[in-house]
Amino acid sequence: VNPSVKILFYLNSMVHYPRYEANKSFQLDWATRKRKNPDKYFKFMNRYYYYDHRNLDFRAWWINRALEMLDNEHIDGVFVDGICATPNRRGYGKGYEQAYIETATELRERLPPGKLLIGNALKNGANNPLGGIGNIQHLQYLDGSYLERWYFTPKSIVKTMELMREALKEGRIVMLKAVPDERDAVPKWDEETSLEEVMQSPDMTMDERYALVERMIRYPLAIFLLIVEPHAYLSYCYGVNADPKNTRNGRAVFDCERFKELKRKLGKALGPYVKEDEDGEFVFSREFEFLKVWVDIESREVRLEEKSGG
Repeated sequence: VNPSVKILFYLNSMVHYPRYEANKSFQLDWATRKRKNPDKYFKFMNRYYYYDHRNLDFRAWWINRALEMLDNEHIDGVFVDGICATPNRRGYGKGYEQAYIETATELRERLPPGKLLIGNALKNGANNPLGGIGNIQHLQYLDGSYLERWYFTPKSIVKTMELMREALKEGRIVMLKAVPDERDAVPKWDEETSLEEVMQSPDMTMDERYALVERMIRYPLAIFLLIVEPHAYLSYCYGVNADPKNTRNGRAVFDCERFKELKRKLGKALGPYVKEDEDGEFVFSREFEFLKVWVDIESREVRLEEKSGG
């Protein structure tokens, strides 16, 4: 067992998933009703109820559920998912985001010493009155943020880099979630079948799966290296199921120790990332003691140039 591993209790900010044992005491009166038709409820994917943080009984249940889990010495903190779903939405009525922030702030205040509170908060497209640009204001009660679905456009990637840099300057944790993408394959992906189809083959060994997935790692790794500081982490995998028998999309490929690209020697960072205007609008670089990182975010071209001594 790795003593550095932290185990977090999953707590969704807005969506009720009934299959969790910890959620079985949820009451339907705590779900969000439609303002113009209060006999009906809002549902995520037409299946799951949305929480109503304006209900004080619900708020107490949500907070106490997390605190009860933290009584377990093996639980190191709480991961609050779905924070981007907390701003007011059409038909919800007023006060949803404010109510959630009050709930989360109370949890922060009652959190036992030494326990972590991490959230899925930072989002390059968010701009809410209370959450602020990129949801950065949520870091007032969080120890850090997980970032997903950040890679759709060059501008959104640059904004994500800026958000991570700001969070790290404030001493927060950031974890960038990256997913293997055949557009990033080195050498170039020229198979007739898609990566998804190849990874579903029952005949592939785990070694073959890791080798295949590593072909896509250079681009997200380069983005991460542009911002990396203490308390920055990269998650490179599909999904959340590490069962070796789960071959769908290669979702069992979790052990980053098996990726050679992650074993490069960096040394000290010689400064923050810089924009290479002469090379293009979305070209950035950063130098370390033993490595120079250069990436064109738009074309997805990456150069990882090792220096002597690396």
